[in-house]
Amino acid sequence: MILKGTTIPDLINEIKTTLEKSDLSYGHGMETALDEAAYLVSFVLRLPPDFDPYETGLSITDSQGDELAKLLQLRIEERKPLVYLLGETWLAGYKFMVNEQVLVPRSPIASLIQERFFPWWLGAGESDTEPSAILDLCSGSGCLGILAALEFPQAQVLLTDIDTKALQIAEQNIQLHQLQNRVSTVLSDVWEQIPVRQYDIILANPPYVPQREQRELPTEYQHEPAHALYSGNDGLDVTKQILASISRYLTDDGLLVLEVGESAHALEQHFAEIQFMWLALENGGEGVCVLTAQECKQFAN
Repeated sequence: MILKGTTIPDLINEIKTTLEKSDLSYGHGMETALDEAAYLVSFVLRLPPDFDPYETGLSITDSQGDELAKLLQLRIEERKPLVYLLGETWLAGYKFMVNEQVLVPRSPIASLIQERFFPWWLGAGESDTEPSAILDLCSGSGCLGILAALEFPQAQVLLTDIDTKALQIAEQNIQLHQLQNRVSTVLSDVWEQIPVRQYDIILANPPYVPQREQRELPTEYQHEPAHALYSGNDGLDVTKQILASISRYLTDDGLLVLEVGESAHALEQHFAEIQFMWLALENGGEGVCVLTAQECKQFAN
C-alpha cells in the first residue's frame, strides 16, 4: 500500500478515506475513521494524539510513510482494533500499554474519575477526606485504577483480575506511571483472593455482554479476550457475584462505581426491588451507576 499525501492534513484525509472504504468497525477508543487516521499519524510521528495537523513545520519522512502504510494495511486486513497494532492507547489524557490480553480501555468511568466522583464523594478536594483505599475489580490493563491513583495521590490502589496475562499489562502500566509505591495487583476470581478489608471507592467494570451476542459483534471485538467481554446468558454472571458481597468491602461512606453497559435493563429486571440511577455522562457511555455503601447492603446474601 502506497500513501500519496504530501502534507499531514492530506495524509490524514487519505487514510480516513481508505479506512471508510474498507468496511471496518470502530468503538475501541476511537469512534470514526477520521479519529483513527489522525491517531495513526500521531503515533508514527511520535506526537501527542491532540496534535495540530496544520502546525507549521510538520512533515513525514519516507520511512515514516512506509510505517504508516504497513500499519494501515494490517488494520484493514486483520481487522484488529488499531491500538492492538500500536501496543498503546490513551484514556483521559494518559497513555496506557495494551495488547490482546486486555480489553481496549474505553470505559466512561474515566470521566467520573476525572470529576473526582463529584457529587457522590463529598470529601472531594479536601486533603483530610481524600479516599485512602481504592479497589479496581476486573481491572484488565489497570487503566481505571491507575487513573484513580493519579487523581487521588494519597490513595493506595489495588488492581484485581482473573487473568495473569492481563495483570502483566497492568504491571507495565503501573511502572509507566511510576506508581509502584501506591498501586499493586492481585490475581483473583472476583472476591476469592481479595483479603476482606474496606475500601472507600470500588470501581467495577466487569464483563457484561450476553454470551449469545458473541457471534453478532464485529470482527474487531473478536480480538478482545472473550472472558473480559461475555458473562453468561444475561451478561450479569460476574456482576451478580460482585454485588452479592460488595457491602463487606466498603467503608460506611464508601462508593461502588459500576458499569454494565447495555445490560443495565437486565440488571434492573433481576433486582426489581432496587432503584438504579443510570448516569448521563458528558462524554457518552451508558449503563454506569454509583451506589453508596448503604445502597449496596441491599444486595447482601
